[in-house]
Amino acid sequence: MRNAPSVVFPVGRCAFYAGLLCMLAGLGLLVLLLWWWPWLGAPADAPWLARVAGWLGGLLWLGWVGFAWRSWLHAPVGRLQWDALGAPVSGLVGAGVWRWHRDALTDGAPLQQVERALDLQNRMLLRVRNPDGAHRWLWVERSSDPARWNDLRRALVRVA
Repeated sequence: MRNAPSVVFPVGRCAFYAGLLCMLAGLGLLVLLLWWWPWLGAPADAPWLARVAGWLGGLLWLGWVGFAWRSWLHAPVGRLQWDALGAPVSGLVGAGVWRWHRDALTDGAPLQQVERALDLQNRMLLRVRNPDGAHRWLWVERSSDPARWNDLRRALVRVA
């Protein structure tokens, strides 16, 4: 597809990603409870290695929950723009450029590449690369802007 339209699509915290993190946290807690269940009534009877492993597992779970919470809170928020008539970042062939807009950036920062890592039809996980080679993960959802969802999908397929 050569004529993907220009599009600006909002990017924010994804409810699906939050649900996925909560599900993983719940499964991890279930595994810990199953581990601790035999020794809840009589902790003195439990082997010391089992008690230490249980406590370390609990600390690891708490650390993971903290990391997941921070990851969701610091998810990128802004706008992803495909400019079909823009000049591409140096080294790329063809017309068009992806840009990332935050509140502080009015013109938007050019991106080297935007690729679909996971396409679930109503939401996508995108890998975005800056010109310096650093990458970032973005979740985009149809519910953010249903009218422009298909334009975003066409632009992503056009570039791939």
